[in-house]
Amino acid sequence: MESLPYIILFTSGVFSGLYGSTVGSAGLINLPILLFLGLPSSIAIATNRLAVVLLGLGSSARYYREKKLDLKTGLIFGISAAAGSLVGSNLLLKISDKQLNIMVAIFLVVVATVLIFKNQLGIKEKHFGRKNWAIALPSTFLLGIYGGVFGIGFGTFMTFIFVAAGFSFIKSAAIARVVGLLMSSMAAAVFIFNDMIHYPYALTLGAGLALGGWVGAGIGVKQGNNYIRVLYFIILLATLVKLIGVF
Repeated sequence: MESLPYIILFTSGVFSGLYGSTVGSAGLINLPILLFLGLPSSIAIATNRLAVVLLGLGSSARYYREKKLDLKTGLIFGISAAAGSLVGSNLLLKISDKQLNIMVAIFLVVVATVLIFKNQLGIKEKHFGRKNWAIALPSTFLLGIYGGVFGIGFGTFMTFIFVAAGFSFIKSAAIARVVGLLMSSMAAAVFIFNDMIHYPYALTLGAGLALGGWVGAGIGVKQGNNYIRVLYFIILLATLVKLIGVF
């Protein structure tokens, strides 16, 4: 067994976990690497989804330890996203990659525009009332449909949903990791049932993601909301560039 692919996967897992633990989109790096290592697209997506479960575990545990995680809220939204990932996969499979990329890119532009013109969004926390629940709960379900099959940008979108609903960037990042954990677990269970996962790659990548997620969440808590906001913009733009590049 050659060791180089595993060194590459573990290293990329640590690096992507450092930012993925706060703003999502760890797949921005990991999916291309899995494809480069020779996995078919469907196997690469499935393998990455199992690995991301470990990112959710590592980063969520760190947020919980730092007392920044609203676990009850995360579990409620996580169940919604998990349901979306389970029931929506057939719908997404009928959409071409090009159509999906265009829709995601448009949404990314909308997100960036909102954050630019509402520069205090995610910095000052607001009251989370019934209206916020009514918007955020179906949004997590719909994002679960997308995230369970494709996934790039899922965590980034999810963080924005919670920021827009009134949470700070730090609390949004923490909740989004629990949501991602439950959604990814449901999707991974489906992929496991269908024998679509390269387990040595998934566990190696997942170990790196868990380590990077633990460290990255700690950095995010220490640096604060403004740090996560800047990092969020960087990853959002990087995701947009990648999607435009494959149109």
